[in-house]
Amino acid sequence: MPWLLIVLLAGYNYPSYFKEDQQINAAIIIEQASRFDLDPYHLVAIAWVESRLKPNRISPTGDYGIFQINYNFWGKKWEYKSKKKFLIDMSSPGHATVAAAVVFKEMKKYRACQGLNLSACYNGGPGWQKSKNKKKILDYATRVNCLARSYKNKFPNWEQ
Repeated sequence: MPWLLIVLLAGYNYPSYFKEDQQINAAIIIEQASRFDLDPYHLVAIAWVESRLKPNRISPTGDYGIFQINYNFWGKKWEYKSKKKFLIDMSSPGHATVAAAVVFKEMKKYRACQGLNLSACYNGGPGWQKSKNKKKILDYATRVNCLARSYKNKFPNWEQ
């Protein structure tokens, strides 16, 4: 294991169900969270719910990478010309965390996305309250928010 990964892993504790690769990805997300003044617990919880911290995931709806960011909306908005390049970038935990930070910044502009509703907006967009999938979006937000709260209680050293 490269020395940088050993240093990253050494500074944090993780849930017992995180495998080594998931711990490495979580450590990268936690480090990036501080750069963007984002809650590391919330970010890791979203990455867990979205992809189980596995970076190469692709959903049937065109969501890519560790944070399952949608190519059809965000990829095109960010002027990606290739789904393959988008997948490569979203599969990098560091790059994907930057992308997720951009998504969060955009979502935080909306009143419907404040506080605990940020997770709902991440999943369903700022109009999630009018979505036909509102119950699924709320279930998703509840899972993310509960998991983030649990991580915060069990792993206070993630905040630096």
